[in-house]
Amino acid sequence: MKQINNSSFNILYQNVRGLRTKTSKFLSLLESSDSDLFAITETGCNESINDAEISLPGYSLLRCDRSDGRKQGGVLLMCTQRFELRRIPFLNNINIDAHSFEMVCAAVHIQNRFLFTCCVVYIPPKADESEYMILFNVLEQICVKYKNNVVILGDFNLYSCNVNVCNYFEYFVSFCEVIQCNKVPNCNSRQLDLVLSGRSGVRVSAGDEGLQPVDAYHPPLSVVVDATVPTITSATPERQSRFEHKRPQWNFYKADYQLLYSMLTSADWSTMYEMHNLEEILNLFYMELGHILDECVPRKKFTQENSRYRYPEWYTGKIIKEIKIKAKLHKLFKKSKRDCDYEEYAKCRARLKKFIEIAHRNHKYKIQNQFAKDPKSFWQYIRSKKCRVNRQSIVKDGQNLTDEQCAREFAEFFESVYSQEPPQLDVQAAMAEVSSATSARVHIETLSLKDVQDALANLKPKRSSGPDGIPAFLFRDCSRVLANPLHYIYNTCLKQSTVPDQWKITRVVPVPKGKAGPDISGYRPVAVLSTPAKVFEAAIQHCIQGQVRAQLSDAQHGFRPGRSTSTNLLNFMAQVIPAVDAGMQVDAAYFDFKKAFDAVDNDVLLRKLANIGCTPHLLHFFVSYMRDRQQYVDYNGYESKPYFTRSGVSQGSNLGPLQFIIMINTLPEVVRHSSCLLFADDLKLLLEVKDETDCERLQGDIDRVVKWSHDNKLYFNVSKCSVISYGRARTPIRYEYKAEAIPMQRVTEVRDLGVHLTPDLTFREHITKICKKAYRNLGFVLRQAQGFTNITTITIRRASQKSLGVWRCHMGST
Repeated sequence: MKQINNSSFNILYQNVRGLRTKTSKFLSLLESSDSDLFAITETGCNESINDAEISLPGYSLLRCDRSDGRKQGGVLLMCTQRFELRRIPFLNNINIDAHSFEMVCAAVHIQNRFLFTCCVVYIPPKADESEYMILFNVLEQICVKYKNNVVILGDFNLYSCNVNVCNYFEYFVSFCEVIQCNKVPNCNSRQLDLVLSGRSGVRVSAGDEGLQPVDAYHPPLSVVVDATVPTITSATPERQSRFEHKRPQWNFYKADYQLLYSMLTSADWSTMYEMHNLEEILNLFYMELGHILDECVPRKKFTQENSRYRYPEWYTGKIIKEIKIKAKLHKLFKKSKRDCDYEEYAKCRARLKKFIEIAHRNHKYKIQNQFAKDPKSFWQYIRSKKCRVNRQSIVKDGQNLTDEQCAREFAEFFESVYSQEPPQLDVQAAMAEVSSATSARVHIETLSLKDVQDALANLKPKRSSGPDGIPAFLFRDCSRVLANPLHYIYNTCLKQSTVPDQWKITRVVPVPKGKAGPDISGYRPVAVLSTPAKVFEAAIQHCIQGQVRAQLSDAQHGFRPGRSTSTNLLNFMAQVIPAVDAGMQVDAAYFDFKKAFDAVDNDVLLRKLANIGCTPHLLHFFVSYMRDRQQYVDYNGYESKPYFTRSGVSQGSNLGPLQFIIMINTLPEVVRHSSCLLFADDLKLLLEVKDETDCERLQGDIDRVVKWSHDNKLYFNVSKCSVISYGRARTPIRYEYKAEAIPMQRVTEVRDLGVHLTPDLTFREHITKICKKAYRNLGFVLRQAQGFTNITTITIRRASQKSLGVWRCHMGST
């Protein structure tokens, strides 16, 4: 239950004069600090610095970097796990990037309860008078909106300003009824850093220690804000009830693998081979596996995260113990103010810093020693520093949602893209529409044991698991002993043309589309199937792919062996570049399907499967596969109720992509004059145009493609469809192409399957962007490897050499 605690909120403010080369020291001091919020100016960060490089797990971070390329500048606000920062948008749509100052303003919350607003500001010396006026105007609006429940910290550099700026500052202070609380002098007996607030109970003193070596002109400040803070003394009924019913999971990090593999090897599956009911067979299979796993793998213990700390993986038990002791000593000193208590606290703090420094050094030493034998561990470390360290809070109607509420909201959002009407899935009706020239020749009677073994061998050794909770690496490592029981189950499924219900449910994890935000619409679902279901689909897909390969359109380059984005682009360039070099113009129309993989009509898909030659027996299997598929959202361990996916192809599956390219296979047949290229759902039409007649031919193909989309219930997102004219003529032909009677957007640059293309096809933009990205990634890796003593040469190829064959020949001319 919540209780009200009249406590204080501790802010540490410091001008650090740059963080880019000092992140290790910064994080080490941050870990041992007792403050609740950190306000930092002159961070010197830019877009190449990831949040994870300057933050700790569990900490909320907001930052504003200098965007014009000048050194230093930049501000950030960071708070511990106990609190939350919600960025406040600036009024009148002011674009901070267009000005010379940096500022972050945030509302500080705890358990959805507002405490106060905090702003951190940096404006460089001798800034223009107009910049100060804009800055004070923004702060004035914030003070008015939040009724002076605001704390403003920052380096205002007022001593370098003219009289007009100083006068306006006095006016701002008077109008907003704030006072300058900082009386701590610097080496020149001045206060360059200001603490402004209209709140009572704001106290400023010299900081015991900064997060960087102390600059004599900018001493660190300790700001104490009296605040009414709700605390939790016990779990709320909602959370406690949820934990009581939370499904326990196996902790494979602590498994006894020697015993586990031994028991799996000696498992007796003979009883299962005598059974014929599919559901009973599968239940027995999972029951036997479950008994073995319970013997060898402990269950995870779920605890509520009320602690303000979420420790890095390299923390030792001694460090965690010292952190708790230091917190108690700091609380004791704040209460008693005695010198002896401070000395005990200072000794503990120094001891903790030493422990952290040693542990971190040992951690990096272990990583570099493992690099030669296990490069994967190094790249895991690099990725941990590149990704976001803290989950973004999800907000609805101004309130932060709990994890359980998030799971429910994501489920409702993801479910909304699917059809609500169940498909008919009538095999006889599908077969009746098949042309007489099509013979039913695509059939799978049984799978061989080698098919199953190959599918198991191709599994990636991942620790993530589907709804059954068993990770893929276990099936791959034990493929020799699990292939036989799986082979029997799979052939029983094929014989009965049935897919078990347990294998038609998918675990879905929300993942940000780009930078994580508070809105659920900024997330996409990543689906994870149970591993046995995925292996089954892989074996089926391999068999069907071989039988339908000859019938698949040559225009399709997605999800096909030997084809890729590069082959798609090479075909495109082989047609466009010779024409452009000859002085001709090529018009290309790019199309975007609306939720293509989720919007596939299953009845239409069944007809497509029949038309490509699937036998009635195999069609009945696909009917069982598509009928009543379900998903549920897993958000931080909390599971939503399952919901039906009555349209689309199965996400996270092997059969889903094959089904989709079969679904779209007839689209190129309607194109008469243009060249058509596909990569999964990425469609483009291109045609060399000499006059308006050629443009009309391309328009006719666009109309036929649009009609195909309506006939097959797979619609375009017209607002995202575009057209571009490739050529170097001074006066190119400009024709207004339309899709669904709406003019298509004409663009001067497209990103085609990862390659940036411009009308002149010089690739300058693409080469500039990938070089910039490559150097940014290299700098990031070097920063993380700072302090490594064993020099190892590594080659980083993947991002910079994407579709290299398409544009490599142009590098010399640029």
